[in-house]
Amino acid sequence: MNINELLHAAIQSHQSGDYEKAKNLYEEIISIQPDHFHALHYLGVSYLQQGDFDRAIQCIGKAIQVNPDDSHAYYNLGIAYQSRRLMDAALRTYQRAIELNPKNTDVYVNIGIIYKELGRLDDAILSYRKALHMSPEHVPALYNLAYALQMQKQFDEAIVCYQKTLRINPGLLASYQNLGYIYQDKGLLDQAMECFQKVLHVDSLFPDAHVALATVFHANGQFDDALTHFTRAIELKADSPNAYYGLGITLKETGKTDEALSAFEKALEYRPDFLQARWAHCFALLKPVYQNEAGMYDTRDRYKKELLELYSMMPSLSAQDIEALSDAVGSIQPFFLTAQGLNDRDLQKIYGELVCNIMALRYPELAELPRTFFRAANEPLRVGFVSMFFNWHSVWKIPLSGWIQNLDRKKFLVHGYHTGRKKDASTEIARQLCDRFVEDIYSFERLCRIIRDDNLHVLIYPEIGMDPVSLKLASLRLAPVQCTSLGHPDTTGLPTIDYFLSSDLMEPADAEEHYTEKLVRLTNLSIFYAPPEIPRTSLSRMDFRLRPTSVLYFCAQSLHKYMPQYDEIFFRIAQQVEDCQFLFISNKNKMVTEQFQLRLKKAFSRLNLNADNYVVLLPRLDQSRYQAVNQLTDIYLDSIGWSGCNTTFEALQCHLPVITFPGKLMRGRHSNAILTMMGLTETIASSVDEYIEIAVRLGKDFEWRRHIVEKIQISEHKIYYDRESIRALEEFLVKAVGVQSSA
Repeated sequence: MNINELLHAAIQSHQSGDYEKAKNLYEEIISIQPDHFHALHYLGVSYLQQGDFDRAIQCIGKAIQVNPDDSHAYYNLGIAYQSRRLMDAALRTYQRAIELNPKNTDVYVNIGIIYKELGRLDDAILSYRKALHMSPEHVPALYNLAYALQMQKQFDEAIVCYQKTLRINPGLLASYQNLGYIYQDKGLLDQAMECFQKVLHVDSLFPDAHVALATVFHANGQFDDALTHFTRAIELKADSPNAYYGLGITLKETGKTDEALSAFEKALEYRPDFLQARWAHCFALLKPVYQNEAGMYDTRDRYKKELLELYSMMPSLSAQDIEALSDAVGSIQPFFLTAQGLNDRDLQKIYGELVCNIMALRYPELAELPRTFFRAANEPLRVGFVSMFFNWHSVWKIPLSGWIQNLDRKKFLVHGYHTGRKKDASTEIARQLCDRFVEDIYSFERLCRIIRDDNLHVLIYPEIGMDPVSLKLASLRLAPVQCTSLGHPDTTGLPTIDYFLSSDLMEPADAEEHYTEKLVRLTNLSIFYAPPEIPRTSLSRMDFRLRPTSVLYFCAQSLHKYMPQYDEIFFRIAQQVEDCQFLFISNKNKMVTEQFQLRLKKAFSRLNLNADNYVVLLPRLDQSRYQAVNQLTDIYLDSIGWSGCNTTFEALQCHLPVITFPGKLMRGRHSNAILTMMGLTETIASSVDEYIEIAVRLGKDFEWRRHIVEKIQISEHKIYYDRESIRALEEFLVKAVGVQSSA
């Protein structure tokens, strides 16, 4: 065969996938004519297709020496450089390809992919747009543009691009998958679920789609469905660390702590550097329910050990590690540590410094303020409030709504930053109360910039401990004065939080020893509480399947607030009052409720009592049914160690006697402070024994109970509409900014 015949045969073999035969024929041509451009070029392409990038670069490079004006050769050489991770060489080569043929849209797409991998998203987006300018329906350009926009949290335009790719190619599952991720980030869980289900309808054996759908079910509180799909993903891909991680997160949510820990350990077995799983394992050690006090101390010790291990890793973290850990921050928080009723300052200090170090490494430009925010004469103070609870929630009721409603608008401008997705009538009230209200910001970096660019004098986080976004924001320096408050009643440990706004009446004498922040004892209860209207209930005890003759003790707190060392309270009261029932509210997770119920059964059995005769686990209650229980019960038993606050206010508004035993920490002294401000101290106990004694007397002595009810009716007004606390807050804000400005 002559050279042309050899080339024809080589190309046919190449196109049919017989690379070895094609290479032999190309090499035969080159042995006859060493400078044969097409043979050199296509031989390089065959090496490229087989993953031999160095030989591909060598052959295509020789071809370009023969013909330096062939755009397609430069394009293929660029692919070889890109595949070899020689990005600078690839960019130079692609640029030459464009100079020779400006209409090659594929080159612009590949340049964009390189820029994306280099972190130059703006340049990547520009390159994709150039490709689309020439070919508006170029699917790879559309898809990659959508993905880059998604990475920049420009969700609306990304959605348009993904939808356009699907109109052109309805079978492009990656577009459905990424659309689902966007909808999930926007909190549009139904749309996200629909996208992932479409992927699984086409390919039911796609493990990542099962993981994605499971994650949506988890976010939607459909834990059983989430567990089903995480488990299915593991069946399809047994070594999937992401599936085990998601499984662990869901198991933890359902109260299956030991199984959750095992799932995280499995994720780490398949991926030892999976820092999110290591992070989750550490915080999952803290349980919502303990069967005994010793178990609580044991897990506390294990938690400290793993927390210190995470802290010790800081000096050796890579940029990728830092990104992974910063994503993990807030995913699980040490919320249940607070319920243990102990001084958490030392543990929280380790945790807070760890979080701040991680976030400062990820966002160094946000770790320190670029300038000092001086206050001009007569300029109102700009005060920001950050929360996911600008909706009907305990944090909205106390302290958020009262503070933002009553700050003097001649002296203060109030900015609200809603980090959550849930909205209701309270959200609309917040919009009206705030001078500026920011919501629906899905990019963390953008939200940081917005807050910092608002030039606030003070930034207040009503709680730090429940909202992941608030924690991340609080770990940076977005305002010269940063505060938290008793919305979550424990020290944050964050060195970026300057002050803890608390209540003078709630804090014990040695309270400064409990905080890493500087403690601020605001007057009285520190809050402005406006009691909501509570209509009289038409429900009866029968509606809740309660005995008509029993003395009903309402135990309204979340189950994690009841520590095992105080279980004796209930069976000792039951032994003396006899015909009584203790009403608890079931946890949203069945397993937590079952664990708590099992513990009480064991406690009652110590006196040969059947807990089922005394303990009632009410189902989850909406607001109207909750208030109905307040009106139908006889006595409110405050939890010890972590006292009620909103629940105590609402019980007293229904004239329900409140029994409390103040602890050593502020979070165990809410009810004590409320009753003290009312001048109603008869039901404040000084010991567990006295707590039981008061509960028994109220249960058996109807006249004394009626006397307490009358005193509540006379004195409850003292705890409402407290403007002294607002004046104290205003005075603190002015003083704090003055100190900061002169620094």
